Amino acid sequence: MQNPYDLRDRGLPSIKALIAFEATVRLGSMTAAARELDSTQPAISQRIRQLEDSLGTLLFDRTGGRVATTETGRRLYEDVSNALKALESAVRQYKTSGIPDKRKVTIAAHFGFAHVWLLPRMTDLEEAFPHLHFEITPVDVDDAPEMAQADLAIRFGRVKPDEKNERLLMNEFVFPICSPSFASKYLISEVVTETQLSTVPLLHLDRADPRWLDWEQWSRLAHLSMPVQKPRIRYNNYPLLLNAVKEGFGLALGWSVLVEQAIKDGTMVAAGPSVERKGYGYICRSRFLDNAVIAPVAEWLAATMNNGRPSNV
Repeated sequence: MQNPYDLRDRGLPSIKALIAFEATVRLGSMTAAARELDSTQPAISQRIRQLEDSLGTLLFDRTGGRVATTETGRRLYEDVSNALKALESAVRQYKTSGIPDKRKVTIAAHFGFAHVWLLPRMTDLEEAFPHLHFEITPVDVDDAPEMAQADLAIRFGRVKPDEKNERLLMNEFVFPICSPSFASKYLISEVVTETQLSTVPLLHLDRADPRWLDWEQWSRLAHLSMPVQKPRIRYNNYPLLLNAVKEGFGLALGWSVLVEQAIKDGTMVAAGPSVERKGYGYICRSRFLDNAVIAPVAEWLAATMNNGRPSNV
């Protein structure tokens, strides 16, 4: 049975002989060809002799101590040179495209967390896992199909202690935030007072969701009287609310994970008291938490989130 990979079975000369021939013609001598190919002049000469024998014709005129191509040699050089260039181009192409694709890891997360915390840290995440390709999907609700389909789903809410597919990334820490100019205007320092809560503009989310603290719940946990003022403006997502805070429109509740970078940058000011609602936090959910690929990503998320907790609240 013919071996399809044996060039001799196809009547073709050795590829080494063709390469030696092409280099000799291109460089002008067998010595130069031997140098380029990390070989010896006798070995190059032998390969060319073998090539001539296989073709049944002379490729070089060796009379008078010179090595010049014959007419057949010149024509063969053009064909072999073009063929080797095409072969080199093909190999280079497949060297690049033949690299195995990075494994894709999909992460679904609530809109606010995805836009405020995760996306700004994508460069750090990709540098930590250069062999992975991450795809981020922002979602609005826990029961979105993307949350169930993702390799990792990050949700905020009540911790389920017996849920084996979930891991707590960080507990919930919530405190008042505002812009530096707003703090200066309303004399807000380290701790807000009950009077300030009743008089300064308070910013509210537009969604009644038991997972998230509102001003009334936060005040109760902080052992402060509830604000008596009614919300004048509500914002339908957290990134929009944070933009309003930065513009100095009012005082809002800040979740440490989502605002720690803005506090470090000085675009927001954190005030006390900070409350921790036991049993609530950011949770990573996955069917693959024991997987050698997914588990380190969950570890990285937890470590990065906890290192970012502001120390002054």
